[in-house]
Amino acid sequence: MNKFFLFISSIILAGCQVNILNFENQIISQASQYEAKITRDVWGVPHVSGKRDADVAFGLAFAHAEDDIKNIAENMYLYRAQMGLKEGSSGAVIDYLIKALKIRERVKEQYEMVLTEKVREVIEAYALGLNYWMVKNPNNNYKKHFPFTSEDIVAGFAIQNLLFSGVVTSIQSLEKLEGSSNQSFSQLFKNDDLVIGSNAYAINSSKSADGSTRLMINSHQPLEGPLAWYEAHIKSEEGLNMMGGLFPGSPFIFVGFNENLGWGFTVNKPDLTDVYKLVINPDNKNQYLLDDVWLNLEIETIELPVKIFGPINWTVKREVKYSKHGPVLEIGDKSYALRFAGMNDIKQIDQWYKLNKASNLEEWIDAMNMRSIISFNGIYADRKGNIYFLHNSSSPKRLEGLEWNGIIDGTRSKYIWNEFVGFEEIPQILNPSSGWLASTNQDPFKVSAPKDNLQKENFSKTLGLQTRMTNRAYRIKELFMEKDKISEKDFDDFKFDNSYSVNSRSYKYVSEIFEKNFNNENLKKGKTILENWDLKTNFDNKSATLGVCVLSPEWLAEQAGEVPPESEESFKKCVEDTLEKYGKLNPKWSERNFMYRGKKKIPVQGGPDVLRAIYGLDQEDGDLKAVGGDGLYIHISWDKEGNQKSKSIHQYGSATQDENSKHFSDQLGLYVEEKYKPTFYKQEDLQKNIKREYMIPFRSSL
Repeated sequence: MNKFFLFISSIILAGCQVNILNFENQIISQASQYEAKITRDVWGVPHVSGKRDADVAFGLAFAHAEDDIKNIAENMYLYRAQMGLKEGSSGAVIDYLIKALKIRERVKEQYEMVLTEKVREVIEAYALGLNYWMVKNPNNNYKKHFPFTSEDIVAGFAIQNLLFSGVVTSIQSLEKLEGSSNQSFSQLFKNDDLVIGSNAYAINSSKSADGSTRLMINSHQPLEGPLAWYEAHIKSEEGLNMMGGLFPGSPFIFVGFNENLGWGFTVNKPDLTDVYKLVINPDNKNQYLLDDVWLNLEIETIELPVKIFGPINWTVKREVKYSKHGPVLEIGDKSYALRFAGMNDIKQIDQWYKLNKASNLEEWIDAMNMRSIISFNGIYADRKGNIYFLHNSSSPKRLEGLEWNGIIDGTRSKYIWNEFVGFEEIPQILNPSSGWLASTNQDPFKVSAPKDNLQKENFSKTLGLQTRMTNRAYRIKELFMEKDKISEKDFDDFKFDNSYSVNSRSYKYVSEIFEKNFNNENLKKGKTILENWDLKTNFDNKSATLGVCVLSPEWLAEQAGEVPPESEESFKKCVEDTLEKYGKLNPKWSERNFMYRGKKKIPVQGGPDVLRAIYGLDQEDGDLKAVGGDGLYIHISWDKEGNQKSKSIHQYGSATQDENSKHFSDQLGLYVEEKYKPTFYKQEDLQKNIKREYMIPFRSSL
């Protein structure tokens, strides 16, 4: 009997191997339809070129997989709503939200109908490029995610809207309000708490010392993982010629430049999500009240695969309910419905493609007018000398006169919106007379000189625009207004400014300690150290360790929308912790703040919410490890004749996973020294700095 089962098993296994082999041969055959050249410069950065945009997408996927297949592949858990298989029950909660929003179903239904044919060609080529890498590199740890599909890629873009719509924050607020002890719906991304800000600023000829137009792109992200920047250059004979940063799983540049223009994005927080409180029929829990009529909730059952332990999985079935507002969450004994901008939209990827193909201001604005990318501040500059700020938000067209920032009455259909406000109704500034624009996650009415800023009262209150000011906002404003003209060196120095403003919340929080009287000698010494702080976070600073420790709880609380602890409480704890870790209260900042990479540990200047943004976490050795903030940043300029220059730096290097590669950390030295490398964007520069060049698909040599 055992021999019989062994025989049957061998037949089944042989059949599976034949199927896999046939599928791999199919991928190789499909790959022959494309041709891309990957040119690795001396820093390992891929410059991918091809005849068609689809050829370039095929090549970009292969190049990125060479450097970071880990994060590309593991993103599939999220994109396929299979986080439960990775993280158990906590991951299944994430899967529930994604499945409740029917993201995969919407992609499947709308793919052919909504996305343009050209974009579909690009996405399909990109997915094939990933699969081709898998076929050519069979000895890897991620084969279980194979094959990748175009639907996976589109779903990833749609899920991005969850992160930036505010829906996760709204759910979190509901859970706190109801004191829910159930597993949280709100942890959509493990690293979403590190997506904490960005910088982008620009000047034109009226502000620059040499008449140049300049743009600084400096989006802050986690330094590692699925939301970390990857640098690439993509160029086709169909007009694509973009260089900049993208995330694992993207065929397009998210922040960057071409020969004519460039842009940076920063996170903004307009009100894009509404939570409706439903009245449930006491005699029928599956009915809700709308316009004085009891309506039936739509009910569906979803399946959630969950890892139990080891290789053992279990599928859990859960009900999902829907009202006319949207999906319903039952928290405690109450029911709430969610509605947010972009919840039914899969055209984000079409808009990114259109942005990557833009060659002038009009085309770039036309791309942004699609409104499928639902948020982000944009700072734009071009070779013609235009600079432009856009507080992009696909804000719902809501009924005026209602307080939309709270829980909305779910019993009236008039509160269920279906349209966005017009593009011209959101804040934007073109070519201010001051000659400068800056976005650092602040109030959109304070992005230039006072005479050029927009007036808040001219915009609808229903937009729910933020009014917060970051320390970075105060500092960049102060730096721009201190000088009549800005040189290239000034422009770079602004990027690396590591100071806190005396006008910032951070300083005001720390300065509360100055009014306190302490009897304890250590507290007295700590107070003196803070009073003597010049508010910088440079290497030799002996007050920054204690100062940053004290201000951090306030900054974290503000990020979370919570009330910070009393400053005295934070101060006392910081004095105790600093003494315990360092045996003194005034260690240099270079003894506290570090970049870790492989076996390297190097001091770095900067800190939380300074323009030289470094966000650190305490490590077992007692020091801070930078985990977020400054990653890839780029300085682009066009002189008076329109000639372009560009330089950039990545915090580590192009080989994000391979510790044996020289490019695993070859940019780290320049990064901590606050220097740049050339981008080699221009073909003549690249030709002089090639490390390796190869064509894919690989051709057999017969």
